[in-house]
Amino acid sequence: MYSFIIVDDEPLIRKGLLKKIQSFSQPLAFAGEADNGVDAWNMIRAVDPDIIFTDMRMPEMDGKSLMKAIHQQYPDKKMIVISGHSDFDYMKEAISAKVVSYLLKPFSRDEIHRTLEQAIAAIENDRSVKQEVVLKTAENEQISYHADIQTLLHLIINIHHKDKLPAFQSARLKEALSAPACVLLTLYAPDSNVQQIEEVQQEYIYIPHSQSDKLAFILLTFSADQLETDMLAYAKRIAEQLIHNVSLRKGSEGCVGISSVFYDFSMLRQAHFETIAALDQRSIADFGRCYLYDKDSFSPDVMLWERTHELLFLVESGKCAKVKELVLDFFAFYIRQPAVSLAQLKEQSREMIQEVKKMLSVYLQTHVDGSPSSSLESVLNISFDLDSIREYLLTVLASTADLLKEGSAYSSENVIENIKTYIDKNFIKDLTLEKVSSLFYLNPSYLSFLFKEKIGQNFTDYINQLRIEQAKLLLKGTDNKVYKVAKQLGFDNPKYFFRVFKKMTGLTPEEFRKS
Repeated sequence: MYSFIIVDDEPLIRKGLLKKIQSFSQPLAFAGEADNGVDAWNMIRAVDPDIIFTDMRMPEMDGKSLMKAIHQQYPDKKMIVISGHSDFDYMKEAISAKVVSYLLKPFSRDEIHRTLEQAIAAIENDRSVKQEVVLKTAENEQISYHADIQTLLHLIINIHHKDKLPAFQSARLKEALSAPACVLLTLYAPDSNVQQIEEVQQEYIYIPHSQSDKLAFILLTFSADQLETDMLAYAKRIAEQLIHNVSLRKGSEGCVGISSVFYDFSMLRQAHFETIAALDQRSIADFGRCYLYDKDSFSPDVMLWERTHELLFLVESGKCAKVKELVLDFFAFYIRQPAVSLAQLKEQSREMIQEVKKMLSVYLQTHVDGSPSSSLESVLNISFDLDSIREYLLTVLASTADLLKEGSAYSSENVIENIKTYIDKNFIKDLTLEKVSSLFYLNPSYLSFLFKEKIGQNFTDYINQLRIEQAKLLLKGTDNKVYKVAKQLGFDNPKYFFRVFKKMTGLTPEEFRKS
């Protein structure tokens, strides 16, 4: 319903006009009347009418002055002039003020009704245009916001490599990134699509991960006057709320890693690493909680599963089915030790893949550096449960075994030749008769007999000969201390190394180096 006021210094005119208006087909709300321009101006500011009927000649403020004031401050209001004078200056002023109509007294009811129809049509057109502008603005803001979210994601996961922050277009991101401090959260839910959780609150920026629907980032921003302890406490509350939402909506448990406080948005990549470290430090069976990054927390650099060497041998031997069995045993071992951190599992996985890279470089005659596998790191950076990592290792190790099956170094039909090849490649490792025989599915005693018969040396003497030949090279070509050389070649006891070295060369290691 639209409202109107009547401004005229003649009471009878006001009364007659009101009567004609009240017979109009559409309901209109009468908001008041005034007999001079000043009272009319105060009424307009007080009741905010849609339509204003005004005379031109009035005391205190005439119609010309009133129309000019309305046009300047309330350009959307529709004015209808009712005047007893067809003065050119009046009409010129009315045109300038964009009045709907200029009616000369006396006017008929039909004239008033036609003018009202024009005024209402003009109001509705204005509102339609405004609504369209609002919708278009909102649509453009939404498009800009989604584009900015992608830019922000690229900054977090290091796709954006520039030194300075990229330009953001949406009002929300501009405002958020004008804050002096921020904390990043990584939300992970292994059995859920966290990206289906709607961002219903405006207190954080929700950033879906492009590589996994189990992952999302949450950016919290803070003012300069807040304490870091308060910021992190608030981050923890948000994290617990997110975990609760995942559990409530998806029926599964999630976990959240929380970074430390950052004062530079270009450091969001580092914040991301901190959230990964926080999630990795938890025990592998621990879900439904949030974890604050602790720079002093670390996992022991000890590989807990002791069959890595056996697994790598099976990969190189091309035994795909056995590889799959042992990979499953690797994860079963960790499942039986739920207190072990996810970081330890990931580190041992890195060691395996690095050895596979070296193995492939030999067979494919390619160069390999000491850098971590980029594909594995991509997986580990988005995986915080055993299933995802197991799936990756099964795929990589089994496919590598299948690739090497035909050209494996252990493809000879003579088992002793394969064992000799294995020893030649791995003599610096802890090789015992029992371990090697288990790899080739032989009885240790039978292996010992066959090896001596075919090679002409017993098992241990052959390994020690290889080690001592390598020791000679290290003693001549490096300044390493003797005990380090011994350890490097698989001798845990330096005294035993001394005895073996002198027995085979007639000299002690120091004498050999001097000679």
